[in-house]
Amino acid sequence: MVVGIMIGSGIFRTPGLVAQQLGRPWLTFVAWLLGGVLAFLGALCFAELATRHPKAGGKYVYAREAFGPRIGFVVGWCEGFAMYPAAIAALGIVTGEFIGRLFGWSPGVSTWIGVAAVVLLVAINLTGVTSGRWVQNVSTSAKVLALGGIVVIAFAAGHGEGWHGTLPGAPTGLAIFGALAVAFQSVIWSYYGYGDAAKIAEEVVDPARTLPRVFLFGIGIATALYLLLNASFLHVLPFDQIASSVLVAGDVASAIFGPHGDLVITVLALLVVLASLNGNIFVTPRVIFGLAREGLGPRVLAEVNAGGTPSEAMLSVGIVAVALAATGTFPQLLSIAIALVLILDSLTIAALFPLRARQPDAPFRVPLYPIVPLLFIGVYLALLVGTAMTQPGLVAIAAGVLVAAWGLSWIPVGRGSHLLSRE
Repeated sequence: MVVGIMIGSGIFRTPGLVAQQLGRPWLTFVAWLLGGVLAFLGALCFAELATRHPKAGGKYVYAREAFGPRIGFVVGWCEGFAMYPAAIAALGIVTGEFIGRLFGWSPGVSTWIGVAAVVLLVAINLTGVTSGRWVQNVSTSAKVLALGGIVVIAFAAGHGEGWHGTLPGAPTGLAIFGALAVAFQSVIWSYYGYGDAAKIAEEVVDPARTLPRVFLFGIGIATALYLLLNASFLHVLPFDQIASSVLVAGDVASAIFGPHGDLVITVLALLVVLASLNGNIFVTPRVIFGLAREGLGPRVLAEVNAGGTPSEAMLSVGIVAVALAATGTFPQLLSIAIALVLILDSLTIAALFPLRARQPDAPFRVPLYPIVPLLFIGVYLALLVGTAMTQPGLVAIAAGVLVAAWGLSWIPVGRGSHLLSRE
């Protein structure tokens, strides 16, 4: 699940964006390396949080336990009905783009194909946990093997063209930090997903032992594959071609094998994105289910069908995601999702401090505490400041979502309303 969600549209759709924003091959590769380091630090923190509270819902559970039910409400509803539906919609749009690339359809048609893909996978997951898990396991195994094959072929056929050259207008001086903040939206998007195992913690056997391995091995596999893939792209294509590409792996295959190579990679990219899309659809309703089960939302959203799926929560998330996919673009949705990630994940990781103060012992403890969580939060806040400087409207939208969720927390909803009213 972790590898399937992480290795999705990012590694196919975003390397060109990162290269274009940073303008230098070495800086582009460093950005991907730093993204892996940051994801590893985050995985360590989530491993402790998840083993302390292995409950369905993930982040909102930790925020609630550390800061009270109102903060938990805000985190859970922002994540379940804004951040992840935006991500699902973005993945749906990319799915439509790749299908459109295969058949030569116009962007307008591709958008509606992406919407249809979201609807189809929601329907499959509604049939039960087994169906969703089967799709995830098959697609993830196939794509990891195929991406490994791309790396081997690219290193055998390339000559290192992409490691040289600088784009015209590449940022210099202090402007590099602003460019890194924007580029890191794409990098974080590509690495994001490791924390999603926490949402299904109740469904994991022996979570105290299993979850840390899930987080850390998942991050290790994804980071190694991302670095190898980016190195292989730079080994085959000129840097300016990478920076202008929306499907770098396809252009690499075209350079090696001709047009048929592009066809194969586009099919592979479609498989990869579908696995990530399915994984996000699988886990996100668990957040809404957990909130509703505890009375922090309408009770109907806690209903589970015969197949073990939180069906009403699944339908609700699907409706929001479809609406966003039909009205937004990939860059818009990615940026909104990542702005919320920077805020919500910083708050979630901060939950470690009060939780540790109350109960020092845990099945898994973050090494080098408190340096690791402080470093993670510091980087995220710096990225948020950089994003606010370069994209103030985006951060305003994210702030508006948080304010709206805070306002909703004062409206009596469900049997948990008394918890909020006492805060």
